[in-house]
Amino acid sequence: MKKIPELPIPKTAASGSLCPESGEWEITGSLTTTAVLAKNQIMPEYCGKKVRWRLIRPG
Repeated sequence: MKKIPELPIPKTAASGSLCPESGEWEITGSLTTTAVLAKNQIMPEYCGKKVRWRLIRPG
């Protein structure tokens, strides 16, 4: 029986928290934008609203 490879768990972070990993981040949900952030930088809000970010390209 062939084992299905496990997908990596996506890294996410909320506005106001410290960025866990440098790279390009994208907002999850209906709003759409990306930001390049450095590790330990504060995750930004978008248009004055707290959002959840997802890492799309480590860097």
